[in-house]
Amino acid sequence: MAGKPCAGWYRGFVLAVVAFSACIASPPPLLAEDAYPNKPVRIVVGMPAGSFTDLSARWMADELKTSLGSTFVVENRPGAATNIASGVVARAPNNGYTLLLATNSNTMNPSLFKDLPFDVSKDFQPVAMIAKTPFLLVVRPSLPVANVNELIAYAKDHPGSLNIAATGKGTATHLAIAMFAQRTGVSVQTVFYKGSIEAVTDVISGRVDATLAPISTAMPQIKAGNLKVLAITSAQRSDLVPEIPTIAESGVPGYEAAMWTGLFAPAGTPANIIGQLSAAATHAVASPELQAKIKTSGGDPVVMDATKFSEFVREDIDRWAAAVKASNIQPE
Repeated sequence: MAGKPCAGWYRGFVLAVVAFSACIASPPPLLAEDAYPNKPVRIVVGMPAGSFTDLSARWMADELKTSLGSTFVVENRPGAATNIASGVVARAPNNGYTLLLATNSNTMNPSLFKDLPFDVSKDFQPVAMIAKTPFLLVVRPSLPVANVNELIAYAKDHPGSLNIAATGKGTATHLAIAMFAQRTGVSVQTVFYKGSIEAVTDVISGRVDATLAPISTAMPQIKAGNLKVLAITSAQRSDLVPEIPTIAESGVPGYEAAMWTGLFAPAGTPANIIGQLSAAATHAVASPELQAKIKTSGGDPVVMDATKFSEFVREDIDRWAAAVKASNIQPE
């Protein structure tokens, strides 16, 4: 009889030790959940592999993996002017594990589409910008203008006769041309092409008077004397071509039209996670290594945190809305 209490005590002691050991071996669930990131993060891209947008995502994925210590996977979901990818992220859990590689399409589309399955202003939280890719305003060498003011004067002296090539209806170049016409009060004819190379080719041949072309496409022809460059569409001069003035400083104050890339998270993502991502992303863009990659691909690196990026997105939505209205495009 005397041995039974002792056996019970020993058995209870062993169970307690086992339970205590299990607690030491496994961290509390709350702490595991608080750690971010503790599993792979996907960055959804609305453009195909190889595009500047896709490259921006892959560069950023590598940088975030290094700084935050987890895997960042790029997932391409092209189609519907990036709306497919945007819809995927808008519906994703707001826990920081699904991000969107956002572009200027996200600020243009609210004015171009009637029934988007998401609200860009309400369903996303901007995290950080990565880069901008402005256009160069170039004209045929025989056009008798040397700067933006002379181009405006020429257009007013020849109402409706100035032809400017754009890469498709409703694209950034189309809306940028409409914005230029609206702000300067000139009348121009927009001619649509499949791509910037075709547009530049016809400016060189004299079939059209001007176009807005990416720096990487236009600069070789400018250096060869086949095109005349008047200005760049960014708000500030580009480090890639610092000698070229902006349209804004050339007589059209406030003008800016550029493609851009950045990171969005679903709205409601915890502030501490947005803070981590924003700090890591802006630190990456500020690094000489990533800046070199962006510039080599024809972009301007932009260090812009979540707060400033949110302000920029709101302004960009309004900027493109005015351009859509000026171009008389009816939302689809």
